[in-house]
Amino acid sequence: MRTELFNTLLPMEIQHRITSIAVDTLSSGNDELFWAASADGHFLAKSAYSLQNQEFQDPDEKLWKTIWRLPTPKRIRTFMWTILLGKIATNSLRFARKCASNPFCSRCQGTLETILHILRDCPPARYFWNRQIPGADQGRFFSLDQDAWLRENIGKEASTDMGPSWGTFFCTAVWLMWKNSCTTSFKGEQAALYPPSLAYSIMAKVKLWHEAWVAPSPMPGNRRQPADRVTANIGWKQPPEGWIALNIDGASCGNPGQAGAGGLLRDASGKWIAGFTASIGSATAALAELWAFYYGLDLAWKEGCRAVIVQSDSKLAIQLIEKRHDPVHPYSTLLLAIRRKLSLDWLVSISHTYREGNRAADWLSKHSPVYPYGRHELASPPSGLIPIPQDDARGVCFERQIVPGTLAPALPS
Repeated sequence: MRTELFNTLLPMEIQHRITSIAVDTLSSGNDELFWAASADGHFLAKSAYSLQNQEFQDPDEKLWKTIWRLPTPKRIRTFMWTILLGKIATNSLRFARKCASNPFCSRCQGTLETILHILRDCPPARYFWNRQIPGADQGRFFSLDQDAWLRENIGKEASTDMGPSWGTFFCTAVWLMWKNSCTTSFKGEQAALYPPSLAYSIMAKVKLWHEAWVAPSPMPGNRRQPADRVTANIGWKQPPEGWIALNIDGASCGNPGQAGAGGLLRDASGKWIAGFTASIGSATAALAELWAFYYGLDLAWKEGCRAVIVQSDSKLAIQLIEKRHDPVHPYSTLLLAIRRKLSLDWLVSISHTYREGNRAADWLSKHSPVYPYGRHELASPPSGLIPIPQDDARGVCFERQIVPGTLAPALPS
């Protein structure tokens, strides 16, 4: 593609999107319209309804979905929803409605009892959070207003030492603090837990509930259980004598985002024949994988390989290539170009592998941004890549948990 024709006229983001588009220069077929709101290009009433109602969607829909999908008891999810709506019956709210004698915190005596005060700023809550939040982050944690504080912590996906995500831990902890505050208000301070005991109780219950939640359910059909997995040793699969292995991979930083592809050809002994890396612009991961197929097959044919085993870790790309041609699919042009390559006078077998068996191609695709736009053929492996093909040739494997029966079938003999 002659990018010099538009690289001074268009923003860089638009240029990157253009360069990832495949152009059919061989057939004389007409352009096809496709429905952009669906993955396969076909019109769906569901997607049309979604587009029509986008302007009416709740801007907090993602946050609500995060809350309702938390792996916690339903009462905690309902509590978080109520907090974000500002409907928790604190003393200040009950006093305004003439349901309490004063608006003050039962513990602090003189400080207004607001939601933020109960859950973060009251001494028992502050004692707890001081022991959970790193010192460098405490300034921000204790200075945010109520809405920002809740939203930032509910949506945080970082893991904790006890197992649950921070968002799950946070929501469970604030619910337990609220329960303890209610005990103080309605049963007296002597019935509530003091800071050290409250902190210990929260940590213990979070751990216990998390373990109970992830444990297999004894009731059939209560929750879908993950398939049993076994440990397998995964490594590069050497091709039989007379065949060439083509390992390929595509990568996208952002999906869609800056994307690249890479691949290499090796014989039965693991000897390097040729390789490539390609910077393709802005694309989805699926499109990057398809470009890797196209560039890899093109290189294999050019190098005179006539019995090739293609090894890819993208099941989606393999499925798209093996499906019947669909002219309205967004990737139709590139898929057609790949199928033309496959129809040449040679033997090509496509095999799925795991990432542990595709490390060399993965390395090349991840390092494509250091090259200018386009495909770059490599007569020898880059210095940083050399140890990986060497390990592959020696049969180095890595353990991986897999579902039984999902290993790729034996290679052609």
